[in-house]
Amino acid sequence: MNFREKVPDQVWQDLIQRSQRRLYRRGVPLLRQGESSTSVIALTEGTVKVVQSVESGETLTLMLRGPGEVLGEMGAILDRPRSATVSAVSACVGHVMPAHAFRGFMERHRLADTVYQLAVDRMQEIERLRADLVSLTPAARIARVVLHLAMEIGRPGNDGILVELGIPRDELAVMAAMSRSVAVPLLSQLQGAGILGLGRGRITVRDLGRLRIAATGRVEPDYPVM
Repeated sequence: MNFREKVPDQVWQDLIQRSQRRLYRRGVPLLRQGESSTSVIALTEGTVKVVQSVESGETLTLMLRGPGEVLGEMGAILDRPRSATVSAVSACVGHVMPAHAFRGFMERHRLADTVYQLAVDRMQEIERLRADLVSLTPAARIARVVLHLAMEIGRPGNDGILVELGIPRDELAVMAAMSRSVAVPLLSQLQGAGILGLGRGRITVRDLGRLRIAATGRVEPDYPVM
């Protein structure tokens, strides 16, 4: 669920028309952690990754976001520094609106409850994902992360749900709380079972029902779990 799915089409179009269109090349930051929240970006094309630097110096990939998202909205509303860095993992098109204008846009369309509920829903989903990553087996963890990404940024493809990752497998592994050497064989198992199709920078979910089962940790007879 993203911002565009939460609001009427005319509200989304009003946001786009009142914003400045910008193009972002792959690898370019759209927002930087710690900077002032002076604007929001409505994403209409491409995929971005949300990363956060922690005290240890590590950079963690928290999630991927796709078209229909409004980026940086909570910092703009609360007038707080950016809590994460958002970078393009593919060529992106964004529509930039100053923070004060976005606050006026929200008031004009009475969107406060919608925006806050979306923020709460996202936080709850991330917390559920993190809780699952603590309790599940490695095989179930990687399936759970792929399922989460399919629901967030997947789109219909020829063979199922296409997930344009735009990130290397080691970052996907980190999202599933494991090393690349563990994640790659598990993804291959899912591919061998006919659940996923693997390509360069992309994953196709060929059997969503069985992926959901794999993400719970329940074992199918033809799908070995490590």
